[in-house]
Amino acid sequence: MDERRSVTINRKAEILAIAARLFREKGYTSVRLDDITEEIGITKPIIYYYFRAKEDILFEICMTQIINLTNQAKAIADSDLELLDKIMKMFENHVMQFHNNRDSAETYLRESAHLSLERRKQVTETLKLYETFLREHVDQAIDLGIIRPINSKQVVRAIGGMCYAVGNWYSPEGSDDIRDIAALYVDFILHGILCN
Repeated sequence: MDERRSVTINRKAEILAIAARLFREKGYTSVRLDDITEEIGITKPIIYYYFRAKEDILFEICMTQIINLTNQAKAIADSDLELLDKIMKMFENHVMQFHNNRDSAETYLRESAHLSLERRKQVTETLKLYETFLREHVDQAIDLGIIRPINSKQVVRAIGGMCYAVGNWYSPEGSDDIRDIAALYVDFILHGILCN
């Protein structure tokens, strides 16, 4: 990769990272493009080189968050873990997003409603691919008698909703450690879906 392309990629990533933090802290509607440029120390034309409008930035943050979550789930699925451990690790990873990728995870959770209807549909379709991937593993565990017969579609959505709820109250500065929270959620999920 040549140096100019590397700078271009890094600048775009920097814009997305700063925007995600500002959207999380202040809310999408309260953040102006000027706030992003001032934070980074760039001019507005530089943002327009990468994005046509503020909504484009929010859209990319949301899509990237779900795509990264899906790719992480696929990496877990490709690991040497037992099937049930893979499923639990995927749900644990979902909770951990609010610590490891806090800005983009919380921005997706709380600010994606500001996207246009067409873009919200794209985000929803991408999320459905993630949910389908999780369901395939849950269904496999049901077929093997590891998990009791359940409606995997509804259960995966319910667990996903529970995991997303962490983003509404968790704070890295708070008294609750994210690893303890994730372990508690996994334990709770396990007792709800296991055969015995």
